[in-house]
Amino acid sequence: MPSRVNGSTHGRHPRRRRYDASGRRARAAERRDAVVTAAREHFLADGFVATTVAAVAADAGVSVESVYKWFGSKAGLLRAVWDRSLAGSGPTHAERRSDAGSRRATDGATVIRNWARLAAEVGAVADPVLRLVESAAHVDPEAARLRDAIERERTARMAHNAAYLVEAGYLRDGVTPEQARDVLLLYTTFYDRLVKQSGWTPEQFSAFVERGLTAHLLP
Repeated sequence: MPSRVNGSTHGRHPRRRRYDASGRRARAAERRDAVVTAAREHFLADGFVATTVAAVAADAGVSVESVYKWFGSKAGLLRAVWDRSLAGSGPTHAERRSDAGSRRATDGATVIRNWARLAAEVGAVADPVLRLVESAAHVDPEAARLRDAIERERTARMAHNAAYLVEAGYLRDGVTPEQARDVLLLYTTFYDRLVKQSGWTPEQFSAFVERGLTAHLLP
């Protein structure tokens, strides 16, 4: 048998501890999340042009170099703020809740009622960011590319939603999937005009969306 000296075992390689990187990843995720939070506050308060990466980094307690490493640019920060806004304010991402609700629904009215509720929830956090992106697109080429990408993604998402009505047989005769997609896109653009500018409550907005989508899309 190998001899032991001072608690060590000669003739054997010491067992290495497995490095657990989960804590480091969690801390890095928290720092990135703090950057996105600070960026949203600065963008909405000061606008895209006046917001500086240095100010965002300082508020988040990270270095400017880290912000650029994680997000690439100020427009990349804006992209991260937009992506987070799509999650809504519920316990899980709004898109996952939308899909789950559509799959569980037993009629088209239930599908649309769920969409209308989520439209109000997501609109409250996403619509100000979308307006910001549209404004930034006029002064920053990368922000303009972001605006175009968001519009493509929104169109694809509404086509995805419309497919639930098509596949379940809920869509009104004479309405094409493309028309259903376009109607869904239209009704997701009214939040700022009605709630922020005209003083509607989110509940009133949700009811408006539900009535409109029902009238246009269901038999």
